[in-house]
Amino acid sequence: MSWYTDPEILEIERREIFAKTWQYLGTTESLTRTGDYLTVTVGDVPVVVTRSAEGINALVNVCRHRFHEVAQGSGNARRLACPYHAWSYDLEGNLCNAPRETRFENFDKSQFPLVKLPVAVWGQMVFVCLDQDVAPLQDWIGRLQDVLIDVGVDVTKLVHRKRTEMTIKGNWKVVAENFLECYHCAPAHPSYTKAFDVATSEGYPFEVNQDWMTARTLPRDVFKQEPDKAPYNMVGPVEVNQNDYLWPNFATWTFPGEGNLLVYSFTPVSPGETVAHFDYFLDPAMTDDAAEKLTEFVDEVGWEDVRLIESVQRGVVGNAVPTGVLVPDEGQVVAFQKLVRDAVARAGR
Repeated sequence: MSWYTDPEILEIERREIFAKTWQYLGTTESLTRTGDYLTVTVGDVPVVVTRSAEGINALVNVCRHRFHEVAQGSGNARRLACPYHAWSYDLEGNLCNAPRETRFENFDKSQFPLVKLPVAVWGQMVFVCLDQDVAPLQDWIGRLQDVLIDVGVDVTKLVHRKRTEMTIKGNWKVVAENFLECYHCAPAHPSYTKAFDVATSEGYPFEVNQDWMTARTLPRDVFKQEPDKAPYNMVGPVEVNQNDYLWPNFATWTFPGEGNLLVYSFTPVSPGETVAHFDYFLDPAMTDDAAEKLTEFVDEVGWEDVRLIESVQRGVVGNAVPTGVLVPDEGQVVAFQKLVRDAVARAGR
């Protein structure tokens, strides 16, 4: 059970998993004007994301002089000026000015830009990677994009409407494993189970495709016949509840009804704490009332999961029970645990 509690395991995971994969940062909403910037932390690395005249940039938020963070918070600026010694950089990270630089021997400003990181945008979503050699975002997300289009969801036509943040007292792997099975749905999610046929394996079929896992289910027939009895408006171009997971910490749900996509991302803070976000991207024509009913329905499921995850974490902390067991309905959990083991094993090679 030390896999879920050991700080050394988490440090390996940060190096071998999170530092080498695309990480979802948030939306472009605060990056609409030239000069807009925001700061985030990816793993242990401070990052500043900027909007320049050329587009969106991701830069390591560390001054090339004495390593102070260049930017704090978010805002709009023509340049990013380090508050320590006032070295300043343009929005693409090029060093523009260093006070008294004429006194520096053989000093070439072009040799000291902020470190650039791979960055990409999908719909309104911004992704960054700490690995300069990461494959293009489309190689990673393209399979998911194709599946979503097949079920009637085009992310480029959706707009961000709401974010729900959850601080979870549980290891990030417990968060992922909880998402990757619906064996728990019938006993733990009464409203969800009332809306969808998930009480049997046949009602929630899943697939494992290496680092991409997918599952889907259908609303109960009663809501097709009597849509007014549904917990939210299930009538629309989307007909299925589609659940997808992309290694290591990015997942999406889409629900029957009008165009919608819930992005579920989760990031470890410590071995026993994870910060998770629900970002709702909805058809711009969806009414506020319809959006509220849908997001309340899904948020309820999310908070139910938080309680489950935190109970599991309490169960593993003491290491009193050495092993558990996985059943056939948890095949995606089996695949996930193999991905983790393989990544950690690479660190020892």
